[in-house]
Amino acid sequence: MNKINFTKMHGLGNDFVIIDNRSQIFIKNSGVIKKICNRKEGIGCDQLILIEECQDKLADVKIRIFNSDGSEVETCGNATRCVGKIILEGKKTKNILVETMGGLLDVEKLQENFFSVDMGVVRVDWRDIPLSSPKNVADVGIDLPILKGGFAVNIGNPHIVFFTEEKNMNMDTISSDCNKISKMSLFPKGININIAQVLTKKTIKLLIYERGVGFTNACGSGACATLAAAFKLGYTDRDAKIKMPGGQLDIEYMNDNHILMSGPVSKSYCGFFEMNFYNNEK
Repeated sequence: MNKINFTKMHGLGNDFVIIDNRSQIFIKNSGVIKKICNRKEGIGCDQLILIEECQDKLADVKIRIFNSDGSEVETCGNATRCVGKIILEGKKTKNILVETMGGLLDVEKLQENFFSVDMGVVRVDWRDIPLSSPKNVADVGIDLPILKGGFAVNIGNPHIVFFTEEKNMNMDTISSDCNKISKMSLFPKGININIAQVLTKKTIKLLIYERGVGFTNACGSGACATLAAAFKLGYTDRDAKIKMPGGQLDIEYMNDNHILMSGPVSKSYCGFFEMNFYNNEK
């Protein structure tokens, strides 16, 4: 009987089942991951995170990130902050380097439950998003009933940002458009969708539709992508507060083209499950 220990954590309601695979063996299987992430029949989470050894020793740890549909993705800012708390607990150092598919991320402990992550460089070449064909990334030309235009940007993973002045925007009104965009051939690796309302030069309100997940309470890389797009369009300063359904992140777009995200993390509980249960279930 293969018993797997896990930690349930979240960053602003963006929640994760985190498995430290350095001291146990969780065999990656998309079907099993989908069952674990299922909120009615499994533990329930937006994403499952595996902590592994960094083979080339360029980072302290490596993480692999799986959406609730079983697909593996490049990076996740909220998950990286949560992993930072796990790794740094009880240690004197305040920094770790985390390897992701999207690159190396520097995590710093600012307070007991408040961490920052250098999410790396902002990329706006159409090949880096990636898009399936050359486009003006500041306006990729999407024309749907509600969502139009779209600023494409890569923050370790692909994002598109829509800016709106509609104050009553909610998940119900944009759900159909988001579903259509998520299936567009323009985005060969899928796309994370961000719908933003600029309130002031220092404040943005944001809704997020994550690739492979759907609507989430918060998205760290989405908040970073949104500020980068807003700054490039002249809507905001280099630093702003991004307000999402789950809470607020502080984002700074630095002069060296790196983008920094800071926010809270919370540990919900620790537990274990038996792999046989998920392997045998139909």
